[in-house]
Amino acid sequence: MPYDSAKDPWRGSAISPTGLGRSGAVVSPHDGDDLPRYARIRVFAPATLASAQIRILPVGNDDAAPLVLALPVGVPVVIEYMVRRVFATGTTAGLDIHTVN
Repeated sequence: MPYDSAKDPWRGSAISPTGLGRSGAVVSPHDGDDLPRYARIRVFAPATLASAQIRILPVGNDDAAPLVLALPVGVPVVIEYMVRRVFATGTTAGLDIHTVN
C-alpha cells in the first residue's frame, strides 16, 4: 500500500521528528499492515537474546524496499526513521516495540 498522508503526524508541520514523544502505543509486527499512524519506534531487545534485528518499512520507501536493522541487546533504541510498517518476518521475536509520536 502506498504512502498515506493522513497517517503522517508530521506532514506539513514544523514539529521535529527527533523531539520528545507525546503519545505511544504497542506495535505488533505484521507483514501486510501499515501502522495506524506512521511513527518513530522505540525498540528494546532483552539481554536474554543472543542477537536481534528489526525489519521496517520507512515512510518514503517503496513497499518492496524494507530495511533490516541490527539492534543492540539490553539497550532501548529509538529508530531514526519515520516508520510505516514493522514486519513480522525478519524481526526477532520477543522485542518490545512501541510507537513514539
